[in-house]
Amino acid sequence: FTYDQANKGSKACGPLQKWVVAQINYAEILHEIKPLRMELESLEKQFAEGCQQQSQLQEQISVLEARLEALKREYALLISESNALRGEMAVVGTKVGRSSSLLASLSEERRRWELESASFSSQIATVLGDCLVGGAFLAYIGYFDEFFRTRVLLPAFLDALDEHHVAVRPGLSVVEYLSRPDTRLDWAAHRLPSDELCVQNAIILHRFRRYPLLVDPTGQATAFLMSQHKSRKISKTSFLDPAFMKVLEGALRFGCPLLVQDVEALDPIINPILNKEIHRTGGRHLIRLGDQDIDISPSFDLFLSTRDSTFAFAPDLCGRVTMVNFTVTPGSLQSQCLHHILLAERPDVERDRSDMLKLQGEFQMKLRILEQSLLKAISDAQGNLLENDALISTLETLKTESHEIQQKIENMEVTMRTIAAVSALYTPIAVACSRVYFTLVQLPELHPMYQFSLPFFLNILGTVLRDTASLKDVKDPADRVAVLLHGLFTVAFTRVCRSLLQEDQLAWALRLCQIRLRVPDYHGVVPEAEMELLLRPTLGSAAAAAVLPAELAAVVTPAQSAALAELLRLPAFAN
Repeated sequence: FTYDQANKGSKACGPLQKWVVAQINYAEILHEIKPLRMELESLEKQFAEGCQQQSQLQEQISVLEARLEALKREYALLISESNALRGEMAVVGTKVGRSSSLLASLSEERRRWELESASFSSQIATVLGDCLVGGAFLAYIGYFDEFFRTRVLLPAFLDALDEHHVAVRPGLSVVEYLSRPDTRLDWAAHRLPSDELCVQNAIILHRFRRYPLLVDPTGQATAFLMSQHKSRKISKTSFLDPAFMKVLEGALRFGCPLLVQDVEALDPIINPILNKEIHRTGGRHLIRLGDQDIDISPSFDLFLSTRDSTFAFAPDLCGRVTMVNFTVTPGSLQSQCLHHILLAERPDVERDRSDMLKLQGEFQMKLRILEQSLLKAISDAQGNLLENDALISTLETLKTESHEIQQKIENMEVTMRTIAAVSALYTPIAVACSRVYFTLVQLPELHPMYQFSLPFFLNILGTVLRDTASLKDVKDPADRVAVLLHGLFTVAFTRVCRSLLQEDQLAWALRLCQIRLRVPDYHGVVPEAEMELLLRPTLGSAAAAAVLPAELAAVVTPAQSAALAELLRLPAFAN
């Protein structure tokens, strides 16, 4: 049943065959797509239902998103409020901490200022008397030696003030009152001896109004002045110097210090300088020197010196100068020798002492600077004090520094006790040095050619400290003191005997023995009664003779028997 066969049989059946075939194919296709149509209708129904559900869910999502945005805004607001509260808590905590720190620091400062205020009140009560003592010291005391200063004049000043009911600080130290520790250290660095007498004289030289006249037998003051004023180009001359006038004019014009030595015969040409007869002409400061006017610089300083401690200066000269007596005394020489001994034997102790003096000056300076910065910070503070970082920092620094200074002061007290103990151990050597030197000073009574200077004796001491071979194996301090004492007397006897006549050497040896036996060391001292019996002739009589055995009485003279009786009366020889 094909188209060709149908069309061959009948021209009408050919197209009919195609229609029938098409209908059959259509029916088959319709039969096949019917389930698909039904499924499509079902899917379209489901799609419609899904679209409806989608629109409902989108509406719910929109509502939830709007709510979420509202919650986010609320959360952000809460977070910002929480951060603000935390920031406020941090600020309040900082302020509380600063308040506590400020209160603690101010309380500490209050206690310290109360103590200083009480001290200031006591200082105000005695400031008149202290100033009078200091002024009298500077004006009158320089002419006298150490003994007359400390035992006569200063007690006389205090008694006079007490009679007139003028209060003076108890235990006033003129050295501490008129100088600072760092200044004294600077003087020591310029070769000033460390004894009390030299420090007092240095204070007078530092604060003089009238030009100083130095009595300097040992040359220590000259060495100190030349070292101290070296940076100012100090000149040294004398009235016998042919270039004296030229040197004087140069010092006056350029403001350099001038040291004039050997002023026993004073040249009248310097009277206008001593009297400070200065006049001004057209802005220039002039002084009459001989027959001409010379420019004088305000920084010019004049120092006069003499080596003769016995020379009597005219009263009118003493009234125009400041007398400064550097004559060595037993006490001052003992301090100098102890200083040399400690430098050689215990440099650590001497270094601690110097550091302690330096720290005293530094402590005072630090506290003053911090107090000034604190007062400036308080006066410049604007607004809330708790927000002033500079003020809080200054208070904390001041508090810390005060505690450190207090701790160091306590350590200094321990150091002071250590220094005192070590100094006491080596004091016998210093005492022996002082007595040996002043025996040397008295030797010209035996012969006028016996002249020994202080540098000569200090060289002896230096030789003992440096070159004593037996010290190398000695570690115990007491044993070292004994070795040094033996070396001191041995070297002193050996060197001085080179300059003595034969008949005077025995006297020198006996005097050294007497000094050695009277030097207090760890072996003790020889009692005075035994020393007197050894050195003086026997004064006993035959009636006071000792009772001796018969065999001994036959060979002992009456004088010897009387001397023996005196010996037996001493406690060491009794029974």
